[in-house]
Amino acid sequence: MKKFTIPMLLIGAIALCGVAMSPLTATADDDEAGGKCFRTKFDTKLTSDACAKGGQGEAKKAWKAFVAEAKKTEPTIACKSCHTKLGPEFPLAADGLEHYKKLGGK
Repeated sequence: MKKFTIPMLLIGAIALCGVAMSPLTATADDDEAGGKCFRTKFDTKLTSDACAKGGQGEAKKAWKAFVAEAKKTEPTIACKSCHTKLGPEFPLAADGLEHYKKLGGK
């Protein structure tokens, strides 16, 4: 039977932690980077400008800032107030664009 030394155990523990943490790290990096915007035609200047500047990650930042400002007028607003699903396509609810414009969006 093979004996394990302390350095071997430490290296194994560090490697195991790295493997265990990799999904969390990848998710955080992917969310921050965001990749390319799914859409190529935009109904709003906010999304168009953000996607041109930095893709989906930049669009998420811009929309979070818009929602934070809109909460001053409509405290219960949330992403799902205008979108039917949150994900790569972010499909709009039937009145999503109208709701956005009502809140001052262009």
